[in-house]
Amino acid sequence: MMPPICYICQKRFLEGGKLIYFLETDDDKMQRKRMEDYKMVGHPSNAFWFCDEHSSEAVKHSNETKIIALPKIKEFYK
Repeated sequence: MMPPICYICQKRFLEGGKLIYFLETDDDKMQRKRMEDYKMVGHPSNAFWFCDEHSSEAVKHSNETKIIALPKIKEFYK
């Protein structure tokens, strides 16, 4: 797993924050299958950490792929 570092502000945190999962792209699905097939563990490619300050906007976009959602979230906080 990736350490909890906010995708927006790069703040490291040990408490609070959320790991937000976005819809899987075809590449995400292939990577997850590869990891399952080889019995590997790791951070999901469609999941990103957000601190408490930035997680509410990220949750609003969790029904989109990361390709669509992440630029929108970044733009919101400019």
